[in-house]
Amino acid sequence: MLTVAVAVVGPPVCVALVVAGRRASVASRARTLRARLPWRLPSRLRTPLADALFDADVKWEPEAAVEYWAIAVVAVGLLAVAVAPALVVPALVAAAVGGPLALRLGRFRRERAFVAGLPSTLEQIAADLRGGGTVATAIERIGAGDGAVAADLRRVTVRTQLGLPLADALGAWPAEHDVVGVRASAGALSVAVTMGGRAADAVDGLAASLRHRLDAIAEARSLSAQARLSAIVVGAAPLGYLAFSALVDPRAVTALIDTGVGRVCLVVGLGLEALAALWIRRILGSVR
Repeated sequence: MLTVAVAVVGPPVCVALVVAGRRASVASRARTLRARLPWRLPSRLRTPLADALFDADVKWEPEAAVEYWAIAVVAVGLLAVAVAPALVVPALVAAAVGGPLALRLGRFRRERAFVAGLPSTLEQIAADLRGGGTVATAIERIGAGDGAVAADLRRVTVRTQLGLPLADALGAWPAEHDVVGVRASAGALSVAVTMGGRAADAVDGLAASLRHRLDAIAEARSLSAQARLSAIVVGAAPLGYLAFSALVDPRAVTALIDTGVGRVCLVVGLGLEALAALWIRRILGSVR
């Protein structure tokens, strides 16, 4: 009787135990995978950081950017410990400030790429019109790419797919991205859609006008390159001398950091450096 009971009950119990063991193994692996998922920043920090990375045309997730920034700070700190231990704190502060400062200085990088890519986009649309295409097909084709203007044209295409007329979709373009050339481009393409006719020459003329403007800006920057380089050299010379002194005579840097008068001189000097950098940047901005 016992043998019969074991023979009848045993196999189902074994199967149930095997299934339970597999489920436990799968659950443990799932918990392990969940623990290895990437961490996320709080939304109040992630949103502005994502916007700053987007404006700087940096294709990193906010968490990855924070990780790279932390690795750079640690690497600079280790290098300072190996080269000049007295400069560990200033090096860490400079490295920590360098990441946000780089994002701040590069906040117009995506806009500059957009403005630079707008004339070539208009030339592609004009080429499609000469080849027998339409403004709608040209916008859809360019929007499917990965150029600087592609994201804006994709939004225009999506609006037309939702039922909005192409002229109205183009009219909403400057309202959401009002940079140099967008309003004129949207107006020219809207006229080409509504009026028809030989619009390729007009679109090409607008592209040439925008390109001439970019050439004038580039020429102005090239003419002022020597002055800007001189400003960078003059501004970086005290910091370079401080690093050179740390390598040649660490006692001088130690006196600068370990004494009260030295700390005051260091803080005042760095403050004047920052004030001079802001002043020069304001002068260049007023000229631009």
